[in-house]
Amino acid sequence: MSNQTSRTRRRFLHLTGVSALTGLAGCGGGGGDGNGGETETAMGDGETETAMGDGETETAMGDGETTAASDEVPEEYVTATSLGGTQRDPDGLSSKESVNYQSEPNEGNQCSGCQFYIEDKNGDGMGACAIVEGLIAPDAWCASYVAYEG
Repeated sequence: MSNQTSRTRRRFLHLTGVSALTGLAGCGGGGGDGNGGETETAMGDGETETAMGDGETETAMGDGETTAASDEVPEEYVTATSLGGTQRDPDGLSSKESVNYQSEPNEGNQCSGCQFYIEDKNGDGMGACAIVEGLIAPDAWCASYVAYEG
C-alpha cells in the first residue's frame, strides 16, 4: 500500500471515529433537554450560538457583548490561577469546540465547581478557564471538567 493511500485511509478512519464519538456525545443526557432539538452554546462574550435540529445555526448577541473575539479574555485572566492552582497559559488553551463546551451544567457539574475554573475578577459574572479559551460562564460545562476538591 502506498504511503499516500495509507495516510488517506488513516484520515478516513480518524474522521469516522470522531464522527461516531460526536454522535454519541450528543445522545448522552437521558431524554432531551426540552429545547426541541436545539443546542445552545455560550460563546463567552455575551454571545449565544444555537444549533438548530435542521443543521442551521443562529447567533444571538447578549447585552454584555464586547467587540473582542470570543477567544480573548480581559487582562486580569490572561495568566490567572484557577481554583485548583493551575496557571493559565494563553498559548496552550483548547478551543471550546474541542472540549464540547455547553452553556448549561451536565448532571449537576458546572464550571464554577471545576479545578480549572478562574473565578470572576471584574464583576461581569463571567470567569475564565486555565485550559480552555475565552470567557467561561460559571454554570457552563465542558468535557475537561474535573471536580474541585478544595
